[in-house]
Amino acid sequence: MKSTIRGAVVGLAVLLSAQTAYAQVMSFGVGGGVVVPTGTLADGVGTGVSGTALLRVQPAGSPLGFQVDAFYTHFGLDGIDGHSRMIGATGNAVYAFSGASMARPYLIGGVGFYNGKTSIDGFGSSDSQSKFGINAGAGFDFGLGKAKLFAEGRFHAIMKGTADANGEKTAYMIPLTLGVRF
Repeated sequence: MKSTIRGAVVGLAVLLSAQTAYAQVMSFGVGGGVVVPTGTLADGVGTGVSGTALLRVQPAGSPLGFQVDAFYTHFGLDGIDGHSRMIGATGNAVYAFSGASMARPYLIGGVGFYNGKTSIDGFGSSDSQSKFGINAGAGFDFGLGKAKLFAEGRFHAIMKGTADANGEKTAYMIPLTLGVRF
């Protein structure tokens, strides 16, 4: 009988500690900001706006984590009434530097899936095109109790993301994002 009670107590303790650890490793966030097109992507679109939602898994006490994010980006067209939009998702490794300061720096990078489409007023929309790409960047987490504010800049390279008379080219963009993570 005593071994059954001890087993139940140990099992309950393990279950409760696992729930506490689970609560510490996962966070959800939302953010928004500006997106600067560079290279051939800048040859027809201006600075845009972006919104993002993310899920981060960062084990307590570990500097390494994983983040999945989804984003929507909207660019205005230069000299033409219309817009270009990009919807995408990335999977990233995150390295958070240790420190006791209020601002904690991190590095982020990974691979992504990008879907772009352009619409010109009065002429309709182009077919959407999906491409793969890579991204890398850095940011800061600012502690606010259970929530964290974050500021981040990333460089995205979308393989064969634009086309000109010489063929398809890699498209580049730099989103600058401010957000909150819970």
